[in-house]
Amino acid sequence: MDSGVPYDPLAKEDPDVTLSAEERQIGGLGIYMVKKSMDNVSYEYRDGQNIFTIKKSLE
Repeated sequence: MDSGVPYDPLAKEDPDVTLSAEERQIGGLGIYMVKKSMDNVSYEYRDGQNIFTIKKSLE
């Protein structure tokens, strides 16, 4: 959670991971890896706050 400029990291299109590192645009791979490794990822902007929530089941 932060009070920065509204920014939804989930709105950006996933990078094309079929391309080589040299062919891909810079940025977005970290969020992509989080989305792929977590069970639930969500974003909301509420009361002047960016709220980015990630959940992973431990079972």
